[in-house]
This record gives sequence, structure tokens and C-alpha cells, in this order.
Amino acid sequence: MKNILVGAVAYAPQIVPIWDTIRDYANDYFKGKLRLDYVLFSNYERQVEWLLNGKIDIAWNTNVAYVRSKFAANNQVEALLMRDTDIGFKSIFVGRKENITNLESLRGKRFGLGSLDSAQAAIMPLFYLQKEGFNTQEFLAKDLQTSQNIGDSIAIIRYNSDVGKHGDTGRSEFDVLDSIKADTLDAGAIGSTTWARILQEDSYPEISSFYASPDYCHCNFTALKNLNVDSKNLFIEMMLSQNALKNDPAIAQMMKLEGLNQWVICNEKTLKGYDEIFEAMQRQNLLNP
Repeated sequence: MKNILVGAVAYAPQIVPIWDTIRDYANDYFKGKLRLDYVLFSNYERQVEWLLNGKIDIAWNTNVAYVRSKFAANNQVEALLMRDTDIGFKSIFVGRKENITNLESLRGKRFGLGSLDSAQAAIMPLFYLQKEGFNTQEFLAKDLQTSQNIGDSIAIIRYNSDVGKHGDTGRSEFDVLDSIKADTLDAGAIGSTTWARILQEDSYPEISSFYASPDYCHCNFTALKNLNVDSKNLFIEMMLSQNALKNDPAIAQMMKLEGLNQWVICNEKTLKGYDEIFEAMQRQNLLNP
């Protein structure tokens, strides 16, 4: 029997029940044609390494991990599937309602970024600020007092609180939000899913959004192009079959925990959602871990 090993990063407790559900469902679905198991990693850099070395067959990657895999493997990887919620992802700029109303309001102000390997909270926000022509000066959170008197530049304050997880924990985004709330930052960047959650919970009523970035894509299942074709196609077929089982309690709960409505195939259109991420990581010297 052929085996297929999938890698995922353990950024939160729900990862185990998510992957237990997928594993058990897959092995019932395959009916002996294939056997799936998974392995958890503490960081994406090790997961990328194992994928490129052939120690795992498929990696459930962030956008940053996918771009690094593609770069390191000289394009010999492919994106197979993603969540519907990975399409049209955005970075949202937020600030205290009375202080910041548009991008021009950021001149001379303190702007928070999340972990340096988070596309939504750091890489893409910095990329879009610089594309808009703003000068930026970088400081660590402990150096807030030295971020004064910067003229028309924007003082970038880094909150590198979950490096290795590529922003999946969301911790650095809430560090930014809490600093805005405490008035130690004027504004900052978070992901669109975090912003949607805040609006739903009304947890930061003093904070409003003033900018939404262009769309880009988030996670995908990444495999080497030399993965056995039959195994790859059966894996894709199995994952897509879950879309018709939303009334199944186990599948519905897994999808809720994983934050999707359905799995979708990566195609030419969706893959364009990684082009600007590659450009941003190249400019910021982040293609290598």
C-alpha cells in the first residue's frame, strides 16, 4: 500500500483534531488504495526543509512557506489546493478613530507591524506602504521612545512575538491592537480575518480601519512536482469530496476549526495571488529563512 505523509504546523491546540479528522476520513475514503498520516512541526522553516528533502509528501503551507519552497526548489513545487477563505486575503490598516483617517495621516506617526514572517501583518503592509511612496524607519517595540522626530517618515514598530509560525497564531496582531488601544502606537496592520473577528466581537470599539490592501492569497497544500501522480490526484479528490459533506458533524467541525467553507483547486488565477508576495519577500530579503 502506498503512503502519503502530510505536514502541518502546530500553531494552536485545534490542529490535532483537525488533522485527526482529515486522516481518519481520508483512510476510510481511500479504501486501501492509499494510506494518509500527518506530522506536526513547531515552525514552517523545518516543514519546508522536510518537504524539499522528500521527508513529507505534502505541506499545508502559509503563503510565505509556499513562496520559500518555490524559490528554494527552483519552481519544482506546485500548489494543489487551498481554502476558499485563502483567496482574496487582505491586510487591514487600523488606528484610533480620532487620530488616523487615511494613509497621509501616517506621516510622522508610529505604525505597528506583526511578526516579520507574517505576510498579512508585516510583509505585505510594509510592501504596500513603500509602494505608496512613504519613507519608513524601523524600530523594535522596546525602542518606542526613540521613534520620535522622524519628520514625514513613518516609524515602523516591530512586534516579533510569534516568529516561525508566519503569523498563524495571530499573537503579534493582537500585540499591535493592544498597543494602539494603549496609545503607544498610532496605527498598525492586521489580517482581514482578524479584523472580521474584531468587528464581530466588538472587542476594540476605539479602533477603526482606514485602508484595505489589494487582494492576495494565503495558505495552500504544496507538493514537489515529482509526487506520484496517482497519489496526488487521489489526495485532491479526497479533500474536494469533503465539500459535499457539510452536514456531517465531524467534517463540519473540522472546516469550522480550519476556517473554510470549501476546498478549492489552485489554478492560474488563484496562483497570481502569490505574485506580489514573492515581490515583497524579494525586496525585503525574506526568500531565504
